Amino acid sequence: MQRSWLVSLGVTAAVVGFSIGVSAVVNPLFGRYVHWDWMVGLAPTLYVISVIALRRRWV
Repeated sequence: MQRSWLVSLGVTAAVVGFSIGVSAVVNPLFGRYVHWDWMVGLAPTLYVISVIALRRRWV
């Protein structure tokens, strides 16, 4: 049984959102504010890759 795109997008959004949230809390503790400069491009890319991976059941 295949998952719908809606479920895949929801799970992926939750995982990516949680990861970004943890990163937003942890990185300033280490003084790494520059992290957000490259996260702007990396986060959407990881989101799309995660959606594809969940949809094709690689994960």
